[in-house]
Amino acid sequence: MSDSNTEISKLLFSSFSPQFPKISKTDIVRLWSLELQWFNPNDANLVLSHLLDMNWIIESGDFLYPNSNVNLSPPILGWQPILRDILHSSVYDLKSAPIQDETDIITVKQKKQDSHDSDNELKSVEDKTNILINYVSKKSGLTNREVVRRSQRKRKALGPVTLWLCVSLLAREQGLDMEKINQILEK
Repeated sequence: MSDSNTEISKLLFSSFSPQFPKISKTDIVRLWSLELQWFNPNDANLVLSHLLDMNWIIESGDFLYPNSNVNLSPPILGWQPILRDILHSSVYDLKSAPIQDETDIITVKQKKQDSHDSDNELKSVEDKTNILINYVSKKSGLTNREVVRRSQRKRKALGPVTLWLCVSLLAREQGLDMEKINQILEK
């Protein structure tokens, strides 16, 4: 996969969550420009137009979907899209698979997990967050309680974000090795 394709794959992964596989044009521009602050509003509109023209994003009615044939890859912690790479991307080849209609795209994106799997996933996230809190506390010299307090303050300031992300932001603020933080989260 070329650099621009990788950038787009990460951008689409970050923009379309499995819980909400469709998004309106105004919402995606707002997400990229105001919430994530990756682009200014004009550049966000330019990126969106380019990705629509190049078949990376499919428009159906009032909603946008990532092309169902694109292999979305999660970005690493701290990743930001590079505007010039995205704008120099080529047309996504639709000949390899036909475009699916809206209901097929939604079905692919909304894979149902049984409750046992989701309980294990929640426990895993909690465990990773606790390990992360302990690591940040140990390496920064802060108490566990102080790490949690500062992370919760960040969480209140940022809005709907997870605690592990706020602990990661605190670790970055404290000058800790983000590669180690990434390893803890990927375990």
